[in-house]
Amino acid sequence: MMTLGVAGHDREIDAHRDALQGCRDIQLVHQADCAAVLDQKIDGLVLLHVEDKSHWIGVALAAGLHVMATHPVQELSHSKVCVLSLGKHTHFCSALAVRRGVAHYSLELSFDSALFDPIDRETICNQAALDVCDLLLSTWGPADVLNSRMRNFFHLGRMEDVSVVLLRMCNGVEGSVTLLDFTAIAPALRIRAYAQDEMVDTSWPWVWEADDLAAYYRNFVAFIQGRAQPLLGLEQVAESYRLFEWMRMSARRDTILNRKEIKYNVL
Repeated sequence: MMTLGVAGHDREIDAHRDALQGCRDIQLVHQADCAAVLDQKIDGLVLLHVEDKSHWIGVALAAGLHVMATHPVQELSHSKVCVLSLGKHTHFCSALAVRRGVAHYSLELSFDSALFDPIDRETICNQAALDVCDLLLSTWGPADVLNSRMRNFFHLGRMEDVSVVLLRMCNGVEGSVTLLDFTAIAPALRIRAYAQDEMVDTSWPWVWEADDLAAYYRNFVAFIQGRAQPLLGLEQVAESYRLFEWMRMSARRDTILNRKEIKYNVL
């Protein structure tokens, strides 16, 4: 039996607990407070929406624990840290992968950052953007050229409510990404993919499916035991952070950025 500590928002913890009901070899110790979770005897730590995530990752690593955390994560190079990303969601990626010959796509993610109050909007918005970067890289590979706009229209504060990015991927596929943070809307992902002979327009709730979430936990257990590598490798995670910084840089400079012309570092 593997005992995992889970810290995060009550809304998230309920979904994770329900997803693992069929995993009899995994026991969850869950609290909203990270310190309370770390006081328990656990084999690994899962961090969801928590304040001071980097601090608690450091505390867990100092105690010799493996950590699985949602974005944003700064400890990308540590061998005991892996990432839990809805953008690497098996259902989303498999549904997109079957669409062959896609020449253009439109991806729209809508969410309400206030759902995870009191976690700050910046953390929630950054996580949404990084999850989408994971999805883009998993489906269409690295970006070659992009141009982005980020503006505040609906909320006060330093984080943008609307982000629009136009991209051309290295494989020639072109597309657009829109992120919309708006009050009282259910998290949803809409994808339109255009091939030579068809157009697919589909939407999903931007939430975990139980089987996919359980697969992440089983993989985390295997990672702790040294039997497997994480489902989302740190090399791809680092590329997602680069892509996100590239988007922000394009918006700040109000210019088109080309992969060959710019040097950028992981955040």
